Amino acid sequence: MRTLLMNSPHFPPPTTVSDLSQPIHDVDLVITIGGDGTLLQASHLMDDSIPVLGVNSDPTRPDEVEEFSEEFEATRSTGYLCAATANNFEQMLDDILDNRSEPSELARIAVNLNSKPISTSALNDVLLAHPCPSRASRFSFRIMKNGELSSSLLHSRSSGLRVSTAAGSTAAMLSAGGLEMPILSKELQYMVREPISPGLTSHLMHGFMKSDEMMDVTWYCREGFLYIDGSHVVHSIQHGDTINLSSRAPKLKLYLPPHLLSHNV
Repeated sequence: MRTLLMNSPHFPPPTTVSDLSQPIHDVDLVITIGGDGTLLQASHLMDDSIPVLGVNSDPTRPDEVEEFSEEFEATRSTGYLCAATANNFEQMLDDILDNRSEPSELARIAVNLNSKPISTSALNDVLLAHPCPSRASRFSFRIMKNGELSSSLLHSRSSGLRVSTAAGSTAAMLSAGGLEMPILSKELQYMVREPISPGLTSHLMHGFMKSDEMMDVTWYCREGFLYIDGSHVVHSIQHGDTINLSSRAPKLKLYLPPHLLSHNV
């Protein structure tokens, strides 16, 4: 088996994510060593042909969190999507090599900017926002299916728009009041952040897109940013730009922690 080991930039080689700029090919398995951030960065270089195993190299230790709770924040890496740690890595790898473990397929977000595809697919989420956090973002959006409207056109003044996958639904989306989704769901969840005077449309500021639907967004601020998976990938946007978001990106094949699969109902 041809395997590529990818480390967080905070750790020494074999290969750090920052060393790579081209899509990953010609390997049978990618192993990321770090945390969810390292796995997210690696996913941006991968299509749906190569499975990934995430290794959480510095997992949080509950005893430390409790011991130092009065002194400092002792939380380490969450590693939500990482199936392995140093304790079970050997067993996980044996299971993969012996075909006792199969990767799951996670939905990702395909992004088009002004009808041109952005090469990076989002594993967690996409955020559209003004560069200044205190400034309002102005945009409109609608949900489309097969070229026809699935929702009315909505105009928004707010702190921005976030769209997440099932994998990203436990991150910023959940913190903002969104809902945790089954990890294998192919739907996308969206939320207008802190809408200003939404009035009768307040119930439309948060919702879901089915796998055969897409969202069309038109940006009405002079400037803005399109963030893919946090600050990992950033594109500038300006007045009149159109952004199309859907779950039509290639899926990511990922070996998941067993407890995530058990919650997939």
